[in-house]
Amino acid sequence: MKRVFSSLLKAFAYTLLFVGVQLVVSFGMMLVFGMEMGIEAGMSGTMPDLAAIETALAEKLLEKTGILTLISGILTLLLLWPVFAAQKKSYFNEIFLYPLEQGAVWPLTGLGISAALTVTLLLSLLPIPEDVMLEYAEAAASLGTPTFLDAVSTVLIAPIAEEVVFRGLVYTRLRRGMPVWAACLLSSLIFALLHGQILWIAYAFVLGVIFATVMERTGTVWSTIIMHVAFNLVGGYLIEYLPASIVLLVIAMVTLAACWKWLGRVYRSR
Repeated sequence: MKRVFSSLLKAFAYTLLFVGVQLVVSFGMMLVFGMEMGIEAGMSGTMPDLAAIETALAEKLLEKTGILTLISGILTLLLLWPVFAAQKKSYFNEIFLYPLEQGAVWPLTGLGISAALTVTLLLSLLPIPEDVMLEYAEAAASLGTPTFLDAVSTVLIAPIAEEVVFRGLVYTRLRRGMPVWAACLLSSLIFALLHGQILWIAYAFVLGVIFATVMERTGTVWSTIIMHVAFNLVGGYLIEYLPASIVLLVIAMVTLAACWKWLGRVYRSR
């Protein structure tokens, strides 16, 4: 029981760090936006409407989600350095950033791409209630038109930060105090709940399970970083150029299974 409590406490602490940094960065950005609006209102000589300002700030923050994620992701990774240094522990060992087996990059990339295709095509082909899909579309539209910084944040920084925290730290700590399946489900649930919208939560949970399974297979967070980068690149920017069809879904699912088998051969000795 003591080991379980310790693993839960550490997982909670790392999750709190991740969320806390995002909240602090969000608050800082809102302060900056608020000051800008106040200066503009002062120069125009108009009395600011508090309700309008709150709405404008919320919309502005949504538009800058990519920058928020970029800054908070980098800060999270940097803040972990003194945490482990104070304990005289290796940063890379603590986050399980161990080398990959030779030949693992390609099946991992294939897993990320085929997972993105499978999840996105399922969302478009399954009979999901219209109101849920409408909410999903509105949530995606509220993020605005992606910029170059948004792409860097989504495809590179977010996958690195999220995998370091949720697989390299949260999953591995839970794994020390409970069975693999329990650590997998719990870490995936925590990861999913931070995604907000119901469909994002649903597919983030499925992804969390896949990533945790791959982490267990390979023993290094490099594997899930590669998968996550490939997933976000295809799911966020390339999938719109492909037609939604059952045939493509079947191909994606077969490729997913084939890449998993390929990865199993690379890590046969584990």
